[in-house]
Amino acid sequence: MDFQISPEVEELRAKVRAFVEEECIPAEKHYDHHDGRFPKAITDELRAKAKARGLWTPHLPKELGGFGLDVIGTSIIFSELGRSALGPFACNCDAPDEGNMHLLNHAASPEQRERFLKPLIAGEIRSAFAMTEPPPGAGADPTSLQTNAVKDGDKFILNGHKWYCTGANYSNFLIVFAKLGGSFRRSTLFLVPTDSPGYEMVREIPVMGSHGPGGHCELKFKDVVVPENMVLGKLAEGFRLSQVRLGPARLTHCMRWLGLARRSMEIAMKYAKEREVFGQKIAEHQGIQWTMAERARDIEMGWMLTLKSAWLIQHGKDARQEISMAKWHVSETLCKTIDDAIQICGGTGYSQDLPLEMFYRDARAARLADGPSEVHKMVIARNLVSGKAGF
Repeated sequence: MDFQISPEVEELRAKVRAFVEEECIPAEKHYDHHDGRFPKAITDELRAKAKARGLWTPHLPKELGGFGLDVIGTSIIFSELGRSALGPFACNCDAPDEGNMHLLNHAASPEQRERFLKPLIAGEIRSAFAMTEPPPGAGADPTSLQTNAVKDGDKFILNGHKWYCTGANYSNFLIVFAKLGGSFRRSTLFLVPTDSPGYEMVREIPVMGSHGPGGHCELKFKDVVVPENMVLGKLAEGFRLSQVRLGPARLTHCMRWLGLARRSMEIAMKYAKEREVFGQKIAEHQGIQWTMAERARDIEMGWMLTLKSAWLIQHGKDARQEISMAKWHVSETLCKTIDDAIQICGGTGYSQDLPLEMFYRDARAARLADGPSEVHKMVIARNLVSGKAGF
């Protein structure tokens, strides 16, 4: 496996690092702790600066205005952007829009590409992916899907209840995962504009961390009419297409999370080299050194798992086992790393004088989003028992 960085990717990596350090990290001071998000004026300004620096949608193919990066190159760039929560959004490659662009480019019709993909790439509209449902609906087990679409002539009638739909508030359209005629095996993806009659954005769910642009929302669909030309892909392809989106999306999360984990330990290291207790700098105490060594090991292990998964995808190989391992390991590493960074920085780390407490509240969702750790462990073990994967 060749993880060598090409000169072109290294040059782009340096530009992205400079943008994050010079523009995104300084803008973090504007975070509104009461509102749980960054002011729109700040994010709009950063997006304009990203465009001016030629860093807009770096993940896309060249014909769509991106850099034509392979999956390993994307890993390197996304890990740099992930050093700040503002980085991916500023460059229009944050979840859920990044994953939705990937899915639309894969499955959208020419009409759908013109109406949804092109303005999404331009940053003129926002999108969301509506899959998760309140109990007893689909969560980690998609077979419990409740949202249903019924064929009615040349249209479908959609009814359902979704929640934790990231970015739904202020989105212009949704990709909705629904059963067809009551059958999960015929699940289908539908494109639903948010001005459709019968669609209701119930609320932004109050969450532990930040809301981000568009929040994490609860939605209802009551007799929403979806024309036939708003089916994404083909009928009964919903589960397959959702995996086209979710597999790479789990990996791009890992890329961004590793960038944040590295930055968190850099903040802790800087503090530890300056703060003196019991006659020594904190960094000179063996207990602190062991913690730093353990986190450095875990971050590197996560990076290798992520790059291996990227290499497998890039070469057309089945990477599902490795992606599950990466998602489980990196999400747990992120939380542990930020927790240890806060511990090293003591009261300063616990305060809002450093960004670590904000990082931690957002990072806790990593162990739940896109499949909780327990489900990925189950999938990994199931593949081992069945012989689909080995040690």
